[in-house]
Amino acid sequence: MDNPLPPPRTFGDRLKRIGPGILLAAAAIGSGELILTPRAGALYGLSVGWVIVVSIVYKLAFTLGLARYTIATGEDIFEGFSHLPGPRDWFVWLLAAVFLLGAVGYSGIALACGSALFALCPALSMIQWAAVVVGVVFLLLLKGAYGPVEKAAFVLALTLIVGVIYSLTVLGPSFGWVVRESVPRIPPGSGQTLISLLGWTAGGTSTLIYSFWILEKGYARPQAKAASSVGDSPECGDFRDWLSLVRLDAGLSYGVMLLVSLAFLAIGSITLGTAGADGGPLVPAREETTAVLARMLTAAAGPQARYIFLLAALAILSSTILGLVDGKSRALRTAIHFLGPRSRRWSDLAWYRLGITLFCLIIFAMLFTGRPVMLIVLVSALEAPVLSLSAVMLVWLLHRGLRREYRPGLLWHVVIVAGTLIYLALSIQAMISIFSELKG
Repeated sequence: MDNPLPPPRTFGDRLKRIGPGILLAAAAIGSGELILTPRAGALYGLSVGWVIVVSIVYKLAFTLGLARYTIATGEDIFEGFSHLPGPRDWFVWLLAAVFLLGAVGYSGIALACGSALFALCPALSMIQWAAVVVGVVFLLLLKGAYGPVEKAAFVLALTLIVGVIYSLTVLGPSFGWVVRESVPRIPPGSGQTLISLLGWTAGGTSTLIYSFWILEKGYARPQAKAASSVGDSPECGDFRDWLSLVRLDAGLSYGVMLLVSLAFLAIGSITLGTAGADGGPLVPAREETTAVLARMLTAAAGPQARYIFLLAALAILSSTILGLVDGKSRALRTAIHFLGPRSRRWSDLAWYRLGITLFCLIIFAMLFTGRPVMLIVLVSALEAPVLSLSAVMLVWLLHRGLRREYRPGLLWHVVIVAGTLIYLALSIQAMISIFSELKG
């Protein structure tokens, strides 16, 4: 960032500079795709695939809006949200709290990692393997460098793509079956499943982390921050070139998320849809989903399919923990600077290390507290309304902070408004359903 490179001008040069999108995909592809999506496929088939498409399109538009603001101003999104009207830094406080609460859900992802490792090597128990994964992530992130994290995410992303495509191929769904089963509908009683898919497929509030990663990668020039602030005219002559790079980077990222999500929906429908004792769907416990799918693939294609699927599952889940802990620690570091000005006495690296320590300790502690399913469901249900509120605030920032020519066009606004309304409607439905269960 001290000596920023000029923006790439050609497609080939842009392809060489992608990276934050890989981390975003690594962080976003996780329990939503590997656990929730196969369960949804078992219960409702491919008919709920439209929810995944809505989630992908909405979050891609949101991510491009984040990038637009960061590139034009040189500010990460938390710094941008500090400019919102109202009590000082109120939205930064809210997002920091949601980020910390999200760590509760990461314990479930770690347990799923442990399940995959236990199936591959039962030398340790599921919980012990999960603790090992958390420890490895902590050690990998301790240095605080962006480059090694991006490289690790790339290897894990490549592993999961190969594994998912192989797993779907061995099941051999016909094109006609896919077309028949993909007719969109809202099945009765599917409200909580739909909001879970919207909240966790392709990530939730973790989408905000993209703003921090593109700054680490050097997509936004430091001069932009010095030359502009909210209400000023940003002077960034390379803005459109950087935006083209972000569109490629984020577009590839969400393309991978769409492929993986729909593939797991189909895998769940094929393997679990009629595997129940009465010929109905088999819906395993959340942490057992990976092992059950591996056994089903073994029965369909032999033992090699089991190992390939488990390796892909392990890549998905471990990359999720890696990306989320790294990105949210960077975000919390920024939040702390705004919420406590004296915090700048400590270095950024020190606050980052404190962040990863805090996240890993929360995950580790939750491994031994039983199965906080309702708490995890509540946290996941909060993702959609908070993300929707973030979208509203982002629209305000883009219109107050950027000149007209730097703002997004009509299509972006249509997608954001429509997606936000859908998210809010399903959020209300899910919250009513959850609180009814709590009362019962």
